Amino acid sequence: MLRSSRFRLWMVSGAVLLGASGASAASSSDFLRSAESAYRSGQYLQSARYAFSANEEDSGLRPEAYSWITLSLMRAGLPNSASYFFIRTLQSGNKAAIRRVLGETEALLVHVGGDLLRKYLIRHTSYGDYNPQNRSAYLYSLGKEALLSGKEESAVGYFNGIQRGTGLWPVVLQLRASAYALQGKNELAVQDFRECQRRADDLAGGREPRESDDLRARCLAGEARTLYAMDRFDDADRAYDRISKMSIVWPDVLFEQAWNSFARKEYNRTLGKLVSYKSPALKFVFNPEVDVLRSQSYLAMCLYSDANDVVNEFNANYTRVGEEVKRFVEKNSLNLMAFHELGRKAVQAPLYTQSDLYRMMNRFVRSPYFRNLLKAEREISAELVSLRRQGTGGGGFSGFAEQVLQWRLRTIQLLGGVFVKNSLLDYHSALISDFEKMAFIKLEMLKQAKDRLQVRNASTKDGERERGDVEPSRRSYQYYWSFNGEFWNDELGDYVFGLESECGKGDRDQ
Repeated sequence: MLRSSRFRLWMVSGAVLLGASGASAASSSDFLRSAESAYRSGQYLQSARYAFSANEEDSGLRPEAYSWITLSLMRAGLPNSASYFFIRTLQSGNKAAIRRVLGETEALLVHVGGDLLRKYLIRHTSYGDYNPQNRSAYLYSLGKEALLSGKEESAVGYFNGIQRGTGLWPVVLQLRASAYALQGKNELAVQDFRECQRRADDLAGGREPRESDDLRARCLAGEARTLYAMDRFDDADRAYDRISKMSIVWPDVLFEQAWNSFARKEYNRTLGKLVSYKSPALKFVFNPEVDVLRSQSYLAMCLYSDANDVVNEFNANYTRVGEEVKRFVEKNSLNLMAFHELGRKAVQAPLYTQSDLYRMMNRFVRSPYFRNLLKAEREISAELVSLRRQGTGGGGFSGFAEQVLQWRLRTIQLLGGVFVKNSLLDYHSALISDFEKMAFIKLEMLKQAKDRLQVRNASTKDGERERGDVEPSRRSYQYYWSFNGEFWNDELGDYVFGLESECGKGDRDQ
């Protein structure tokens, strides 16, 4: 528990009152009334000091005092400081105090994130504590928790109760769409992903255009993925094409679009999508599955030498980084601060870093979630400066508030450490899986090259070749150009190879 100094500085009715070890010239109720009066007149930090003094005089007033501190700090633009007093108010069990602060729930969720507050809202509040204006944040917390727990139907029920005009609504649409997709209700998922794109600018009242653009791109990618799951490959391809190449999600969805072409057996188009990762503009991308899909595409066209080259290149490129991740995780398994610091260093490194470890980490440390954690760290520093500028020294409320900010900083760093550690473990596990896939592809390639089992029939019943590349269709906005070895940014993702499948060729030549 945070502790405060026994030295207090109070100001009441313009007079300075010093108090120490039980002696004061004002009662706790006087301080509380002064806190409310200062709050009403817009003197928010003064209000917080009065309320804190009331708690120091009489701990029985803590719930009410902490509720006024919460409101005051929020109005003063200090949400990180306010978050501690908000949580402590919820934990008090005092319904009057709790209901006083619940109007700040949505603003706090936007500023400090749901990971800090969600469990406290669920544990210490109930549906009846909220009025229609602030109930959405509570339902959002319940819905997010249900979705994370694999209870998609319950999550949808909670999301359905959220008001459409809330600043959280665009994110709710994305989450509800994801829940529908996980349930196999793909049409409903597509509808929500599309509505999310239309409403993205409403995110947090339109205050964060970068985050709105990112959400719109992610919902567009969600629509494309759902269409892919529905085997609507042409529609999925058009949705992928609408994602801006300037979006943070585009380097990843380019790979997904390549899979979409692979599903249609357009292997030359798949290889064309994947060759974009050879461009200097995309050298920062770390995605071993790109090579896995390249080798699969060559294998599907019976181009065994090309497939073998990709397998060998993969083994040479990714063995070392896999070992580096393994060593770091084992060495720092119990030190979450080390993982958070590693994430910070990866973000601060140049995007086009030479470090394969940082390139791997680019896939998650540059995400909105981790960037927001780093942003919160900077905001805490700013709040600390503001409190010291307007404070009264190291004791009393100011000293306590500094301890609050140190607690908040610690929680952020622990959340960041958990995120980086889990992400490293996930990506390392995926890399191991990719090595296994490559080993299987090599075995399959050797088997096919030896037995030529894939050429037992040159045609299927409908007259098409049993295996090989399907001629890619050309849309109205696509043109044929020859490739001279130079990559242009506006052409990335639009290349198509012109390789001829070798499948069945031996039989046809006989």
